[in-house]
Amino acid sequence: MSERLHKVLAQHGLGSRREIEKWMLEGRILLNGKAALPGEHYRSGDRVMLDGRDVTAHLQTSKGPQVLIYHKPQGQHISVRGPDETPHESESSQDHAAIAGARASVLESLPAIRGGRWLVINAMQTGDSGLLLLTRDGRLADALRRRAATTPTTYVARVLVPAPDFDLATLPRTVNYDGEMLEFETIEAAGGEGTNRWFRIESPHAHRRAAVRALFESRGLAVSRVIQLRFAGLELPRDLPRGRHRAVSEQEVAALYAHAGLAMPQEQKTTANFAATHSRRRPPPDRRKPKRPGSRSMRKHAQQAGAAVPESGAPEAGTGRRPASRPHTQARPRAQERSPARAGMPPSARGRRRGKATGTRKSRR
Repeated sequence: MSERLHKVLAQHGLGSRREIEKWMLEGRILLNGKAALPGEHYRSGDRVMLDGRDVTAHLQTSKGPQVLIYHKPQGQHISVRGPDETPHESESSQDHAAIAGARASVLESLPAIRGGRWLVINAMQTGDSGLLLLTRDGRLADALRRRAATTPTTYVARVLVPAPDFDLATLPRTVNYDGEMLEFETIEAAGGEGTNRWFRIESPHAHRRAAVRALFESRGLAVSRVIQLRFAGLELPRDLPRGRHRAVSEQEVAALYAHAGLAMPQEQKTTANFAATHSRRRPPPDRRKPKRPGSRSMRKHAQQAGAAVPESGAPEAGTGRRPASRPHTQARPRAQERSPARAGMPPSARGRRRGKATGTRKSRR
């Protein structure tokens, strides 16, 4: 079975599908030693190189779909930004001061993925905060970004309201932002004291937080904070501290794939199983010497198991030889029995032979 290469690479978190197609056109991806082109298929056993790095083993590793919820604090970068970069136009001087004191970016605060990376689904400005979704499946990230027009979202905004008799009904539900007319479903008061008021804004579309700011600024109201609470049915947990993340449950991940119009990727074989089934290396032989059937340990185990033990002096079955050890009850055979030829000789003859040999030895001395 084969799949498009850019789809496989995106599914394993190496980049979004658009980025991977661009890398192919730039010649940064090699398939079996040749420059890969958009639309080429990947099959099991192919070798894939990305920027000179072999990612074949990474593609064989099991990569189940995973999505993280991150509670982004205000003033934290999503990715690392250089010191020469200027803040976005929607970032105030207070936000920029908070940015300068940030310890690490969002991506630096997440667990590292070997051979892959986290992809942001609902990007937000540095001065905004709240629910941030990240995935390692590039297909899911691309599909949810394209479906922003049908993704319901919820925000809360802290607004400076100088007039104590401010009438919420006078606030418009539509705003012209970046040449596009955006519509919000409901706007409700969510608490606050004095001139600092909180408002809950719900929309059937996934707008940028800057559009929420533009909604209030169209009435001359200043917005100090915008927090995202909900995205595509996922809500920011109340017990999740700022700067912390949490894995999304399997049911919620399935709902995200269904909303994106995608089928959840199947679990692939792990690297260990792949190596076990495709390794050319033979298993090491068993170098332990087998025990002889006639040894004491074998006879002892046979007696404990109730098996028949061959009698002493009888050849062992299947060996053609007698047992290695002799029972202590058997007497040592006498000399006459060992040498029947000498049994008929008189003792004097046997003695003379011994004497003659003794004399010979003496003469040699």
